[in-house]
Amino acid sequence: MATGNIVERKRSNGTVSYEITVEGERDAFTGKRNRVYKTVKGTKKEATAIMRKMMVDMDNGMAIRKSDKKVSDWLDEWLELYLPNIEETTRVGYKTKIKNYIKPALGNIYVQSLRTQHVQKMINDMIARGLSPKNIRDTYNNINAAMKKALVLRMISYNPCEGVVLPKLKKYKANVYNVNMMHHILDIAKDTDMYLPLLLCTTAGLRRGELLALRWEDIDFHKKLLKIRRNMVRGEDDYIIKAPKSEAGIRDICVGDEVIAYLNKEKIRYMTDMMAYGRGFQDLGFVIRQEDGSPIRPDSMSRKWRRFLEANSLPPIRFHDLRHSNATALIQAGVNPRVVQQRLGHSDVQITLNTYTHVLPEMDAEAAEKIDCIILKKA
Repeated sequence: MATGNIVERKRSNGTVSYEITVEGERDAFTGKRNRVYKTVKGTKKEATAIMRKMMVDMDNGMAIRKSDKKVSDWLDEWLELYLPNIEETTRVGYKTKIKNYIKPALGNIYVQSLRTQHVQKMINDMIARGLSPKNIRDTYNNINAAMKKALVLRMISYNPCEGVVLPKLKKYKANVYNVNMMHHILDIAKDTDMYLPLLLCTTAGLRRGELLALRWEDIDFHKKLLKIRRNMVRGEDDYIIKAPKSEAGIRDICVGDEVIAYLNKEKIRYMTDMMAYGRGFQDLGFVIRQEDGSPIRPDSMSRKWRRFLEANSLPPIRFHDLRHSNATALIQAGVNPRVVQQRLGHSDVQITLNTYTHVLPEMDAEAAEKIDCIILKKA
């Protein structure tokens, strides 16, 4: 049960106020007693009524717990205590946003002093720095989730993230290479360590992480299949191999004879390198690898791609856009969108259609010509 105490304070000018202290049970986690304070200017009867209400709130868990915790400390506690089982990649994302944006802007403010204006200023500063709307919204979502938990724990009386104005998200429009450009980059990459990654991305539409996690055991040479079962992502300290994000990401992708033939040559080279390096070779089975068998990290592959583009004066696109280029080529070739969906590992065909709507008008025009030929028997 909560207990309360009232102390009368008389000032030199003759005014009287009453300081109320209400004390609850010890906090099971910190071991400290929960105390709340309030100063009332009025009669002792009014102060007594307020104290009783505060005691009821304390017993019902409604009282705001006095805290001298700063936002920086609360964010660390929130991550460790209340989000112990989130995926490593999610944790890395949270920590990055907290370290780079939230702590520098809000870290030294006391949780109970944080106001909407503080959060809005952080958002406005990020916009002024030219950060992407998605990055800004992800950062906001992090601080908002932490403050929602603080509200549930009665550390604060309202969520200071409410009412913050965020930038509008812009739908990303992928830059893609057409078929001729894909032929061109493969010709340039021939006889370099970029050829196999580019071959698999342009013909199978693999995500970067799927490409780098691919092992020789995942290739069925007889059935000409790539078995996508893993994804390589950045962890807090090193790369992590994990299952694809969704069940749809676990899939088999059929590839052609030329791809299988080249993979056969690469497997022979793998065995040759393993014998040449001896004990220094890391026999991890990665298809895309360093010479000594060690893996290529996701960030390293993106840097290799940018260097390849610059060295050959090629139009810059993201490494991930090779996947978009593959899908665009498939749809333009008239491949059924559901087949494209399955090859890409999309969970819903609508995702595929929404992503590649820019291709559909061309297909629609082609369909109009075909139906004219069929119905009107045009030559």
